[in-house]
Amino acid sequence: MSVNNLSFDPHDPLYDIPGLPGVQWGIQVFTTCNFYSLAADNVQVAATGDGVHLTCSQLSWAGQHQRSEGRVEVELHVEDGVFVWTVQARHHEPIKSIKLMLWGLPESALAKGWWQPTTDQKDVFHPTDNAPLLWRYPWPEWLTAWACAGDANLAICVSIRDPEVRAKRLYVFHPPYAPGEVVELVCEQDAARWGDHFVTPPMRLHVCKSTAEIDADFAAHQAFIETAFKLRRWESRPDVPAWLRNTRLVLNLHGQHWTGYVFNTFDRMAETLRFITQYIPGDQLLVYIPGWEGRYYFAYPYYQPGEAMGGAPAFKRLVTTAHDLGTKVMPMFGMHGANTQLYADWRQAAFNSRTSGYVRFVNFPDWDNDRFGEDDQVFLNPGEPAYRSHLLEQVSTIVNDYQVDGVFLDTSACWFNDPRYNLVEGYRLLTDELHRRHPGLLIAGEGWYDALLNFFPVNQSWLGVDRNYRYPQILTRYARALGHLAEGTPGAGSTGVHEGGFHPAAPQKPTFGHIPSLGIVDDTLSKYRATVIQICKTAAGSNAG
Repeated sequence: MSVNNLSFDPHDPLYDIPGLPGVQWGIQVFTTCNFYSLAADNVQVAATGDGVHLTCSQLSWAGQHQRSEGRVEVELHVEDGVFVWTVQARHHEPIKSIKLMLWGLPESALAKGWWQPTTDQKDVFHPTDNAPLLWRYPWPEWLTAWACAGDANLAICVSIRDPEVRAKRLYVFHPPYAPGEVVELVCEQDAARWGDHFVTPPMRLHVCKSTAEIDADFAAHQAFIETAFKLRRWESRPDVPAWLRNTRLVLNLHGQHWTGYVFNTFDRMAETLRFITQYIPGDQLLVYIPGWEGRYYFAYPYYQPGEAMGGAPAFKRLVTTAHDLGTKVMPMFGMHGANTQLYADWRQAAFNSRTSGYVRFVNFPDWDNDRFGEDDQVFLNPGEPAYRSHLLEQVSTIVNDYQVDGVFLDTSACWFNDPRYNLVEGYRLLTDELHRRHPGLLIAGEGWYDALLNFFPVNQSWLGVDRNYRYPQILTRYARALGHLAEGTPGAGSTGVHEGGFHPAAPQKPTFGHIPSLGIVDDTLSKYRATVIQICKTAAGSNAG
């Protein structure tokens, strides 16, 4: 992460928090043209019954040297000991975002380090000059907009309660013009609605003096997101097939690499299944097949069984063999990925920058190892109707033709503030139609954040299957996580079709709510058969989460 900070003191006016001595707050407003502070000589602050109301009738350029038209109103009130800010701004330039700054928070809490619900219990993050804290919601670091600094003696909880999936950022740093660390909460508007008026969702600060208070603050946050995003409990989700509740192991059968290298043909995959099910019952196994469509990622967004692996007849034999053994089959599809050489209409669906100034190139690995990412891999937004229809038909055809039991939609947790099409709404329309057409079909994703748990009951985890979350219920109350495709296979740790190369790793002991994976490439069974057998036996003897 590159560090971008101002090289001067912006001289933002700061205001006291009633009942919290020494702690002050300030506001910055960001448009498509500049950022603005409150004009200190045009601010009125009035006490209310449980807080303050601030009105600013003019804004200032950074440093208070020039004035700008604009207006800001802030409501600060207290709810059960929690300080809550709601900010609205008006400006003739389109408003992107609004920042709340907190100065003078208790140093004894900040010194303990920052953590969030998905942080491992043994870890905290300490910002430094070279590595400030930057957590971005909903992707990639901040999976729900709640965070804490401190411990049972004294802690600071910050959160944002927004019923929409919109960008939010937590930034913590110590600029030379501040006496201590400054904590920033940034709320960004949906780029499709950038205009002359923006009202933030409530931004919250809770100073806690016990573990019970910290736990209660997070529980209230989780109750909010559960309602806002219509999250359903794992035990009663209608989109969880009964067979999934008995799954103990995901078998990653790697197919064809981007370069054309074949790790396993479909017939060889079937032979592998016959071997594996000698050591774990078939009904405890989910077979996941990346690179089945031909050259991995190169063929996106067109999906038919790759000829180099045996084509349609061999793929059909594989699915039949799997079902005969009691296992379920889940091929991989790209939620976003497309090859511009193959999909002519990519420009109308490609993720755009927030002002539509350019196409966002997101995930373009160096597949051929010339030490530069491939130029023709773009990410498309399934919010765009034509691409969503294309992807829907591609997936639906495979489900109908081969009777697969689930579909995996790659990179689903990647999120962008696309000004043309709402990404999350695209997910909703796509998954709703897949469920309507194919009742009982498992729809899985890669990665997750809170709102995505409504659409995908299982997701490959970027966090590992053995992490001890501070608050595991943020995931396990609603969904399950699978071992990731990129986890190395037994032996040298080949990541198969994935771009990771080699990643040797010992088998992980999964925490509750996580299902481990086992990757199979071309030499796995010939060289590391004993390890494979042991992994299968261990999984078979485990409890379903």
